[in-house]
Amino acid sequence: MALTLAPLASPTAAQDLSVGRSLATRWCMACHVVEPEQTMATDNAPSFRAIASRPGTTPETLDRYLSRSHTLMPDFMLSLQERNALVAYILSLR
Repeated sequence: MALTLAPLASPTAAQDLSVGRSLATRWCMACHVVEPEQTMATDNAPSFRAIASRPGTTPETLDRYLSRSHTLMPDFMLSLQERNALVAYILSLR
């Protein structure tokens, strides 16, 4: 019996994480802690790691949240690809 192992990270997945991290640092870093090394952000916004660790956080719930206007956040009008990349990055922080 042959055992086939899937690669741990495909080039597309790595690219999504890179794009998601870039979006997070450009658009979200002023309020959220978006990287493990980041030390400063506002007190009112949860870190991306805290968001990723919430029991109800799934790719679907994050996409839904990022797809709507927010009263406490600017409306960035992210494309589907940008939302997918940002969701992948946030979930990678678990």
